Amino acid sequence: MRIPAKSLFRGWCRLALAVALTGAAGTAFALERAHLVQPADLSKWWLVSSTGDPKMPSYGKGLTTPTCVAVSYRIERGGATSQIKLEKVVPDGDLGAVAIEIVKGLRYTAAQQNIGKDPVYTYVVLPFNAPDVNKGPGAAAEKQRLLDPCKIDDFKLPPA
Repeated sequence: MRIPAKSLFRGWCRLALAVALTGAAGTAFALERAHLVQPADLSKWWLVSSTGDPKMPSYGKGLTTPTCVAVSYRIERGGATSQIKLEKVVPDGDLGAVAIEIVKGLRYTAAQQNIGKDPVYTYVVLPFNAPDVNKGPGAAAEKQRLLDPCKIDDFKLPPA
């Protein structure tokens, strides 16, 4: 028994359409839009559950200089970080790579209000070689002056 070419063609078209629609649905899910969350509000969405073990380089530019580094990233439904991007390093130096490794190693648990484990896009400002805030109000103010240049005033979601 021979299957007419026209019927065979229709069958292949239906199969191709089904595969395309399934792929489109999978892509839409993979590209789920994250909520934009400022660092001060992150604990309403996600809580740090573990950190990695970043390695400090033994040589490089500005490794002992007081520095702030801003890194933006996405927290996925499972608590892992992705879309990690170095935003600022002040003053310029090699500590940006260390900050990226720190963010790569972070794992999160959804906060009680984040029942759906919604993904978020946020950023963190990390201090390096900062004064110990336990040494008094002067040290705390100095640390804040160190962190301020790395705040991202116009922080927004990355292009889809």
